[in-house]
Amino acid sequence: MEIQSAWLNLPVKDLEASEKFFEEIGFTIKKQEGVIDKMRGIETVDNKVIMLIEQSQFEKVARLNEIGKNEALVSISVKTNEQVDELLELVERAGGKVLEKGTVHEGFYGGLFSDVDEHLFNVIAM
Repeated sequence: MEIQSAWLNLPVKDLEASEKFFEEIGFTIKKQEGVIDKMRGIETVDNKVIMLIEQSQFEKVARLNEIGKNEALVSISVKTNEQVDELLELVERAGGKVLEKGTVHEGFYGGLFSDVDEHLFNVIAM
């Protein structure tokens, strides 16, 4: 058997607010007509997609009664240290929370932030 693809699904409280946040910090938003009220994709330049799924739909699909905080750490790479700092500034302006400003950690320059639903993101210059 060959695994064809994999992606990350994140529960969100408000699809429109999440879409706006991720668009403001530089992601491309992907929408599919049949599920536009339930989910959106956020896409990187290298065509990787993370699905944002409305919370009640996520609970139904995942067969959960409750969703915990910080269920995943999403890592994002940018090209330069300056782009790390720029992204963290965009996060703050878009309503996210910067948890760690740009710093060197384990040999890489990066930072940590949470989105409007408190999902954790690690941004690294690579």
